[in-house]
Amino acid sequence: MSFVIFDTEYTSWPGCQEHGWTGRYKKELVQISALKVSDELEVITTFDALCRPMINPVLSQYFTDLTHITNEQIQARGALFAEVYQKFEQFAENDICYSHGWGADYFHRSDGEILAENLNLYRLTAQKEPVYRNIAPVFKQLYLEHNISVQSQSSGQIPDILGIKQNLVNLGLNPHNALYDVYAILEGLKYFYPRSVELLTAFENK
Repeated sequence: MSFVIFDTEYTSWPGCQEHGWTGRYKKELVQISALKVSDELEVITTFDALCRPMINPVLSQYFTDLTHITNEQIQARGALFAEVYQKFEQFAENDICYSHGWGADYFHRSDGEILAENLNLYRLTAQKEPVYRNIAPVFKQLYLEHNISVQSQSSGQIPDILGIKQNLVNLGLNPHNALYDVYAILEGLKYFYPRSVELLTAFENK
């Protein structure tokens, strides 16, 4: 058995989170990162790609400060969303794709919603849409079982909460970079292994 852990980063500006992405401000994807892992939590293969936003092609300084992704990197390595999404579909194959959304239930699509929003934004159609799940409720259950008090978290905060941030130092990345965040989720699952994998199966079979 294998499954995918994925995360996205999308265009943002000061106040967008509080006031919504209105008018010309759209949630255009800039980065999609993913890990395909075994049920023993070994990484099988990785996916990391940058997308060039089209409606607002210049990244805000706010976004760059948050993610450390620059306009220069987008120009050098970025591809159109359509191309990146097609590759992500091929990467995911038939595996369940987990992302992290603290306020939603297990069957919420979480970052899968952002992918769907971009498909609509660019008038594209998924060839074979992956199955999306939200992994945050699994972490909530694990914290409950281990008497760890967490009111809320982003995926990038998991290593800090569990005291395992050192495990990610070699990545040379920061939270709010999608590749960092998927490794943060993986390290959290490893911390609670094998119970974490047991819960993934239990939640899916509810």
